[in-house]
Amino acid sequence: MPAPPGAAALGRVEAAVEALNGVASLPLQRQVSVYAEAHRTLQETLGTIEER
Repeated sequence: MPAPPGAAALGRVEAAVEALNGVASLPLQRQVSVYAEAHRTLQETLGTIEER
């Protein structure tokens, strides 16, 4: 069974999720970049979990 993600990875995921909370109030162009950054963060984090 893989080990849980480290504190740094967990912090990045929490920050990405937090950024999504206010995304609806942002201009469309900014929304896209927030979603893209959250996707990238989650993808990288999941990739490190799969490697374990």
